[in-house]
Amino acid sequence: MKEKTTTASRSAPTAAAPSPATTTAATINCNACRDRQHVLSNQKGKVRAVVCKCAACDKCHGTGKVLREAADGVSQIYECQCAALFRKLKLFNKAGIPGKFVYESLDNFDVATPRHRSLKDALSRSRTFIKEFIQMKGRYSQGLIFMGEPGLGKTHLAVAIIKELILEQGVECKFVDFFELLREIRQGYEKNIAESEFTDPYVGVKVLVIDDLAKGRNTEWELTILDHFISARYNDDDKVTLVTTNFKDKLDNKTSGGEDSNRAPLADASTRYTLAEKIGARIFSRLMEMCKKVHLQGKDFRQV
Repeated sequence: MKEKTTTASRSAPTAAAPSPATTTAATINCNACRDRQHVLSNQKGKVRAVVCKCAACDKCHGTGKVLREAADGVSQIYECQCAALFRKLKLFNKAGIPGKFVYESLDNFDVATPRHRSLKDALSRSRTFIKEFIQMKGRYSQGLIFMGEPGLGKTHLAVAIIKELILEQGVECKFVDFFELLREIRQGYEKNIAESEFTDPYVGVKVLVIDDLAKGRNTEWELTILDHFISARYNDDDKVTLVTTNFKDKLDNKTSGGEDSNRAPLADASTRYTLAEKIGARIFSRLMEMCKKVHLQGKDFRQV
């Protein structure tokens, strides 16, 4: 029988401040990882996790397996207690989280005044999502679609959620910038690589973050790829999708698809079109069933 594995990592990133209720300066034994047993860094544009030196296992020496002699004198291979940590870090390194999000966590999402109260609600909704996902053991849970103008922290929240799900719960998650994926597919055509080789890893993953939905021209071909993504996940209620988008479900005192009388004709598309107009009624309808809307408002933190 295999030995019982233990959860060895904490969810927040390396440089994030620990929760006062769980960790204090007096109880931290390792300053490198703050006792989370892993260290995160930006490597070649992606966030990577490695085992901290403080968590080096002297039983299996990083192999995850130990050799022990059974009662009958026969040696058998068992799973080491540290194996759970290695599995989580392996999942994390395959998630494709952009390197700029090394330090982002739910703990350091800024909701302090004078930031808009909707950001506090978005943070609360993110925490509730994780709690419900764990309680339901991932059997079914509606995803979230973070909607709002640029610079409000939509991607921060989505990334923080999957960081915690992977590192704390060992859930398989992936992050995809849909616009970048389309670019890779186009390049794949030149090498006779099928679309499925690019899309299948994302379509089948347990939790998927689709970042910056509706960015770009949204041509018929682009929407066909998106429809494949959404339909496949929609028809499999075992999959959960998190989405971020600058587009809203409704426009505020603006003419849909037209020019706002108080804005220049070249105003940002997210102020002139609804999400449904950008991605089509069919995809939008399915997303609304798959995800709970989370509206963020306020000032672009990049410009503050």
